[in-house]
Parts: sequence; C-alpha cells; structure tokens
Amino acid sequence: QFDADWLGLEADMPVPLYVGKSTGIQSRIGQHLKLGSKGISTVGRGAKKACQLRAGIDRFFPDATDTRTIVLDHVGLSHVKLDGDRHAANRFYLEDLAIGLMRPPLNVDVER
Repeated sequence: QFDADWLGLEADMPVPLYVGKSTGIQSRIGQHLKLGSKGISTVGRGAKKACQLRAGIDRFFPDATDTRTIVLDHVGLSHVKLDGDRHAANRFYLEDLAIGLMRPPLNVDVER
C-alpha cells in the first residue's frame, strides 16, 4: 500500500512513478503507455511487463473508464542519454540507483 510518505507528497514535487531503461525509447514509451487502449486489464497475475506503467495507473484509478486522459494530462517523461557499449554498466547501475533513491511505486514487482 502506497501512502503520502512513500510517494513524497510533502515535497510538492512531481512523483516519479516508474524508472526504466531502453535502447529504443520511443517504442518503449509506446509499450508502457498503451494509448490505443482505454484501459489495461489487471485481472489475474497482472498486465504484461511491457505496459507496467499504464497498468499501474489503471490500478490507481480503478473507477476511471478511460485513463488515457489522466496519462496525457499528468504523466511526464525525463531521460538520461547513455549510448554505446562503454555505458552498458552505467545504464544498469543508474537505473538501480534511481529506483533506490526515488522509490517509484510502479517499479515494485513483488511477484518475482
């Protein structure tokens, strides 16, 4: 269960929902947001990992029939560009560091 303390709401800053890494950022964002769908089914073991962000938003707003507006109006993106083989380890550890420091709720993957 996520509360105001977990999300850091007192800081009055944007709440980091999810941290990830990708070599194809444009297609990865599309996979996560699934803007062609009104909602993502979270029945059973949950939605596919590729749309973990959107499935999480749908869980936060279970009464919304179409969460696309919520996504488009309130979800932003920031990124760090680390190209090439020389940054392979940096990409891995930077993702882990960001998850550990920002504690994004949609990265919690307890079924693994």
